[in-house]
Amino acid sequence: MSFRWKLFLSYISLSLLIAGGGFGYVNHLLEQRLLDESRLNLQQQAKLAKLLVEQQKELPPQKLAHKLGAAIKSRVTLIAADGRVLGESDLRDDQLSGIENHLMRPEVQQALKTGSGSAIRYSETVRATMLYVALPVASGQAAVLRLALPLESFDAAKENLHGLLGGTLIALLIISLILSVIFSKITARPLREIADAAARIGIGERGVRVPTGKGEEIDYLARVLNEMAARIEDQMHKLTSEQQRLAAILRGMGEGVMVTDTQGAIILVNPAFRKQFGLPGEVEGRPLVEVCRHPDLLQAFEEQRESGDEVTCEITIPATNLVLMAHWVPLSGEHGKRGTVAVFHDISDMKRIETMRRDFVANVSHELRTPVAVIKGYAETLLDGALEDVPERGRHFVSIIAGHAERLTSLINDILTLSKLEARDAALALHPLDLCGTIRKAQMLMEDHARTKGIRLTAACPESIPKVLADQGQLEQVLLNLLDNAIKYTPDGGDIAIRTRQENKRVVIEVSDTGIGIPPKDLKRIFERFYRVDEGRSREQGGTGLGLAIVKHIVQLHGGEIAVTSEAGKGSTFTVTLPAA
Repeated sequence: MSFRWKLFLSYISLSLLIAGGGFGYVNHLLEQRLLDESRLNLQQQAKLAKLLVEQQKELPPQKLAHKLGAAIKSRVTLIAADGRVLGESDLRDDQLSGIENHLMRPEVQQALKTGSGSAIRYSETVRATMLYVALPVASGQAAVLRLALPLESFDAAKENLHGLLGGTLIALLIISLILSVIFSKITARPLREIADAAARIGIGERGVRVPTGKGEEIDYLARVLNEMAARIEDQMHKLTSEQQRLAAILRGMGEGVMVTDTQGAIILVNPAFRKQFGLPGEVEGRPLVEVCRHPDLLQAFEEQRESGDEVTCEITIPATNLVLMAHWVPLSGEHGKRGTVAVFHDISDMKRIETMRRDFVANVSHELRTPVAVIKGYAETLLDGALEDVPERGRHFVSIIAGHAERLTSLINDILTLSKLEARDAALALHPLDLCGTIRKAQMLMEDHARTKGIRLTAACPESIPKVLADQGQLEQVLLNLLDNAIKYTPDGGDIAIRTRQENKRVVIEVSDTGIGIPPKDLKRIFERFYRVDEGRSREQGGTGLGLAIVKHIVQLHGGEIAVTSEAGKGSTFTVTLPAA
């Protein structure tokens, strides 16, 4: 039920209560007043009749009663001192003997004792309710004069009075009904406005205020509600800002974040977590065991939930080769309940770098072991007297030592070069460079080496090729390394070609050969350090296994890209893409 109807019903109930109480009180008051007036009038008539009785003592009581009754229009009874009825205006003479003694009537006793008496009771003689008034008289026979008035006329007056009061009451109720409707509407309007404003505030609508000027109490309520609305808006603004800040932080975090409740249902995840575990669609509100079935993840979650302590573990995702460091922390909630916050750090690069470091140390150790062992062995042989015993063999041994020493020097130089290129502060002297001139210089430097194997080395560089933004020395090293590899792995009488072209704002350099080629399984690893397709043949050619790794780092430092296509037995093509100046 609406407040307006409650207010209307309260008005009506109050009106009915007041009207009913007023009707009863006024009705009782008027009835009592009417009765008192009737008794007073009857007493006045009795006094008048008393005078007539005392003046006309000589008349018989019955005749006197008839005469008085006809004169004053009331029932007149003359009663002797012993209670016998001597005269009755409403009875015949022959009926007097049948009337019982009236000595013990209340009004008679009261008149004899106090000089005046009255009573209301049902009369068996006339069979009606009567109002009696009695006075003592000084007469020869009668001692008490009693007048009686039937109350039927009084009842008619009461009915008329009731009708008047009832009509007035109905009119008042109708007016009260109309006024209740009006007043309830007037009273409920500001309250309804306040309720509507509170509802709008409750759903988060901003700028809602309740107008004042509707009365002291309503204005006080409106001010309180307006202050509350202002505080709620301020809190909502702060909460929204905090939520936006938190969402921005979670979106920008590289670490995956997951929050669960005590039952294991996911409350919050960030995009990094979805990406790490490959979770499409909505996951909030779903159990963790339903969203992700990774055994290490579920085991760590159960361990943390059972122990209630922080848990740290590594999780490997084979599908994407991700290695995650997971940090599980308990989250306190309402009534001491706990949830869980998990942060997943991607340590794949760190693991990969650690693996590369171990591989690098192992590869360097392996590469250094052979020349060092050879140099040590031949040096010891020479120290044992081989140099004096057989001078020709001694010179041969020295040449072998010199060759391996040269190989060690090349290996150390390449390692140092690669270390400088991988350093964080590695910088290049970039200048607009004539690419065609650099290619012709590299061709000239490698032409003698190619000629010894009967290899044709050609270069095609159109004049329209724009300059590139590059470091002269580093770009020459890229070209020389690629040409050196091509010459090493191209059989005698083969061909090596350098071609250039422009693609949009980039310049493409291709170095193609007709050598032994690279098997498909080795193409992805060809730029790794110390990786060789044919280790025995590479070492025979004097390679260190670092040339292509150096080339890759130099090209990447220039903001370029390097790729290779090859077919075993038919040759390879290395493609270098550099930004134009």
